[in-house]
Amino acid sequence: MLKEGIPVSWKMKPTKAKVKEDLEFERGVTPSKEEVEAEYQNRKLEWNEMLKESYYLVDLEKKILIFLDMPHDQLLQRLRSLLSHDEREISLKITDKRDKSGLRTKNVVVRGFPTVIFCSAKFSLEDQEKTRLLLLSPETSQEKLRESIALRIERESDREAFLKTLEEDPKRKMLKERVKMIKEANIKNIIIPEDLRSFVYEQFLEDHRYLLPRHQRDISRLLALIKAHALLNFMHKERVNDSIIAEMEDVEAGFKLYYSISEANELGLSPEIWNIYKKIEPHISEEGITRKDFQKIYFQEFHKPIGPKRASEILSVLCSCGLLLEDIDPEDRRRKRYYLTEKILPPGEGEFIFIPEVYEVLREHLKGPLNEETIIQRISIMKHCGPEEAKRIFQILVDEGKLAMNPNGMWEWSK
Repeated sequence: MLKEGIPVSWKMKPTKAKVKEDLEFERGVTPSKEEVEAEYQNRKLEWNEMLKESYYLVDLEKKILIFLDMPHDQLLQRLRSLLSHDEREISLKITDKRDKSGLRTKNVVVRGFPTVIFCSAKFSLEDQEKTRLLLLSPETSQEKLRESIALRIERESDREAFLKTLEEDPKRKMLKERVKMIKEANIKNIIIPEDLRSFVYEQFLEDHRYLLPRHQRDISRLLALIKAHALLNFMHKERVNDSIIAEMEDVEAGFKLYYSISEANELGLSPEIWNIYKKIEPHISEEGITRKDFQKIYFQEFHKPIGPKRASEILSVLCSCGLLLEDIDPEDRRRKRYYLTEKILPPGEGEFIFIPEVYEVLREHLKGPLNEETIIQRISIMKHCGPEEAKRIFQILVDEGKLAMNPNGMWEWSK
């Protein structure tokens, strides 16, 4: 695309044959080789000058992108403003390797907004990506697994009969027809009336006693679910020009869908990890558990073994979101022990905890040499604050001399 937004016509790229043809037409005589070469070089300079500010346009508007595996972190970082709908167009520079010219820089403009789906087996994501995405996990109930196995047998046994049955399924036909009707309806906007907006606001605040920065993005997802339900049932909605009006049943359906996954997502966890936590939570006493204990509990609850690497990953994720606390095992300092946060440092009933109180509670509960991460995690839980605020309080404790580093690089309380 040219800088004016006009597509580049590659037919305009000068060639010696075209230059010779143009000169012959203009002058009525055959030009010399020198004249053709000179004119060709002039036109080539003009062409290169025109391309200097040109760019490649990648139009992702109304597209669905499905990544079958988690892409590189740098790609996610570059797409952040697009994923959060902060910018409709983002400009990027990439390098393109050519056979003779080596590496060349290209200007690329990516236009949105697309619907982006990442399929990954990874447990961990950057915090900034967690707030921009809904984390979902496939259902693994016994009923679902039994039905999927039966369906697989039916499909693999007779593919033609299976496809015929699939095409004749009345529910599938109805869904296809519904999608077609939505597309042909050409609805541009879904309006949520004032009274329903007030209801959504009050209900969201009632359900979230302590608001987090990520809730600014979560409310957009809730509204999107409400609008999606209204769009799916647009035939029964009031229509004004190219817009439809959402109703209370759409709001209720949106809340139901949102709260089915919100508990895990607001902690930055996938529903799978949240389910693991809920299963192991009753087995964790005040003495905590080791990694080996976790592996035994996992086998007991899910009837399948889990390796040490995978177990460590899950425990690390649960610690990173504050559900578990990691500390050195007092009986064997070579291994780690994991505790339920609420049993070690139960949060107060909404009262503000001052730094002196933080110091007293921490000193009472945390004994022996400590690593910095453990202290910051516990401060964050007590103060209901983010990691940056917890780090600031930690630094105050260090500056006041209440914490000191020993020769082994661990923190100890000053005597």
